[in-house]
Amino acid sequence: MSATPTRSEPQVRAARDRFVVDGSATGPGLRSQLTSMYDDWLRTLVPPDAPVALVAVGGLGREEVAPYSDIDLVLLHDLPARKVREVADSIWYPIWDSGIGLDHAVRTVADTARLAASDVKVALGLLDVRYIAGDRALADDARAQIAAAWRQNAARRAEQLQQMAIERAEAFGHVAYLLEPNLKQSYGGLRDATILRAMARAQLIDIRPDVRSALSLLLDVRGEVQRQTGKSHDVLRASYRDAVGERLGLDDGPELLRRVTGAGRVIAHASDTAFRRAATQRSEAGVSLRERLRRPSPRLAVRREGLAKDVVAQNGEVVLAREARPGADRGLVLRVARAAAYADLPISTFTLERLRIESATQIPLWSDEMRADFDALLAAGRPMLRVWESLDQHGLLERLLPEWAAVRSRVQHNAVHTYTVDRHLLETVLQLDALDVAVSRPDILRVAALLHDIGKGRGGDHSVVGADIASEVAMRMGFAAGDVETIDTLVRQHLLLANTATRRDLGDPLTIEAVRDRIDGSVATLELLHALTVADAQATGPAAWSRWKADLVAELVRRVARALSGEPVAEAAIADEFVDDVVSGLDDSFAVAIGRAPGAYQRVVVALRDERLGLAQVAGVLSIASLDVRRARIAVHRDSRVLDFMVEPRFGAMPPVDELSASLYRVADGSLDVTERLARKAAAYDEPVTDALHLSWYDGAATDASVLEVRAGDRLALLHALTDGLARAGVEVVSAVVETYGRTVIDSFYLRGSGGGPLDKRTKLAVERTLHAVLD
Repeated sequence: MSATPTRSEPQVRAARDRFVVDGSATGPGLRSQLTSMYDDWLRTLVPPDAPVALVAVGGLGREEVAPYSDIDLVLLHDLPARKVREVADSIWYPIWDSGIGLDHAVRTVADTARLAASDVKVALGLLDVRYIAGDRALADDARAQIAAAWRQNAARRAEQLQQMAIERAEAFGHVAYLLEPNLKQSYGGLRDATILRAMARAQLIDIRPDVRSALSLLLDVRGEVQRQTGKSHDVLRASYRDAVGERLGLDDGPELLRRVTGAGRVIAHASDTAFRRAATQRSEAGVSLRERLRRPSPRLAVRREGLAKDVVAQNGEVVLAREARPGADRGLVLRVARAAAYADLPISTFTLERLRIESATQIPLWSDEMRADFDALLAAGRPMLRVWESLDQHGLLERLLPEWAAVRSRVQHNAVHTYTVDRHLLETVLQLDALDVAVSRPDILRVAALLHDIGKGRGGDHSVVGADIASEVAMRMGFAAGDVETIDTLVRQHLLLANTATRRDLGDPLTIEAVRDRIDGSVATLELLHALTVADAQATGPAAWSRWKADLVAELVRRVARALSGEPVAEAAIADEFVDDVVSGLDDSFAVAIGRAPGAYQRVVVALRDERLGLAQVAGVLSIASLDVRRARIAVHRDSRVLDFMVEPRFGAMPPVDELSASLYRVADGSLDVTERLARKAAAYDEPVTDALHLSWYDGAATDASVLEVRAGDRLALLHALTDGLARAGVEVVSAVVETYGRTVIDSFYLRGSGGGPLDKRTKLAVERTLHAVLD
């Protein structure tokens, strides 16, 4: 489809929208159609014979315009201010009237050249200047002056561009690792591809073919993201990942993300290399020709500093010593990696390629030295990431760890995750440093952290599958048999403490016994597992860890440790000073108190003696007060039922405690029908249900009750609906643990039948029917 030039502005926007809705063009075809349409239209807006030139810069200048992105234009002129304003208005106003986004400037050629020489951000956009209409000589003059200024100061400006890239990486993360990357701003994205081309314009680097392919893919994806969203949007959200992948002819959303993260890796790696090369040129920039001629030959002048056997630092990079023989030294790759991480220096590209070509492709058994070097690499902190990525980019990592290929760029399907599986594993290793805890075998802990999710994407329970894989890896690394068993246990049980602490009653002896048995009664394993649990959660994302959860896990670990030492288990973990104060103020009915909690949460504790009030009624009152229950625990303390909630105010403000008390009194005397009130409120919100209801029974998990685990999409008053349904089914909730993960809720209820004790099969079926009727 080709657009007919027109001055009817609404028709231009309609033509743009037809390109998008029609959907016949994708990728380069879509960008070409949009560019041609805009160019044809813009030419009609420039007055003939006026001493001006309309040029495109930015995305339109590069002919990479996305469907709903702004168009970037500069009007070059050689006119008095009043006259140029008239000309500019005749161009800008029709664009504004069209509803097409516009970023514009009006400048003389001299002003443009001066800005390009003084402002690196402006220069970066102006490098892509492309003539559209008017006086071509003005455009050619501006382009020549911009290019000359850029080449003259390119090495110095590369340092500024690198700092900008670092700041963007801190703000937007890396395309290579994020589950929802910003295709434009994240490191390894479109901004960095633009910087690479700018550095190539200054002849600092050459653009590799794989960088061009990566850029093309990201542009294709960005176009389809904007087609899906109908607006200028650059983030690849999980919600439309599948649709974008289908439009681009890929199997599914995960395949799309793998390709996007791969493209991000290519651009980021090329950027790192380019910035290093520019830094080397800057260091030589101040040396005169006479000084260079006076120097001894480069071969004699090079300063080398030994880092490890056959590994040296040279010119800010890690390289091999002259006597190094990669083919005969199976530990050389890891020695280079360890040295680079500890020196915080990049490995030279030549060295990486030499290692790739000459090193052994398979290493069936590691030496003790190799295992020590690998552990030192994992313990090196953040510098380890750059080294790891370099090994991966050059195919060396899979020779050491073939199992890594299965998790590279693998999508996480849990909404609480921030990173892809491979990046999450590395982040877990890094989080161990921040814990500042002493464990008996930090080397075993680091390997278990690196491998704890290695079973993902292979089918079955990833903990079980991963434990088998981790055992094989540990044996190949040369760990002793007992150490291999410990690594197996850590990987197999890496979710044990977090799941138990947040879904089970810590006051039940069976809870403690179950954990003790699954770690083979080992205090050392318990300590290692505790550290792994914390690091894993902190590496997952902000929604996966909190002070509240940390306290629960720590309490569980203390109780299991006491059991391992033969001490009796103490009373339920819900009791603390705040709960004691609430119970102390309890009259014959109930007491309510609001306290502080981590982050945006507030804590609401309700102590009950009034039989007319229960969990369903209290949860309903909290929902009426626009409080979303994120976590809840229920227990008996000093002969009172205690309901301990973490809540998040929907509209930012907590209701007064007197308001909650008044509502509870009204529920108790029958003047407030919680179910009816919530039904009206839910109708007003009309929230979508994100996940289906899943019910699981865990027999033998409690001393004298049945444990029901409920998984469902979060929604208004969900806890009230569940507990009201349980009451209708004639069962008693004696304890409960409620946890919210993003938009998914996992609630565990300890239930007793009308005669006390665990539920029989008939009662369980009645509970399931009731809950499905209530929620489905």
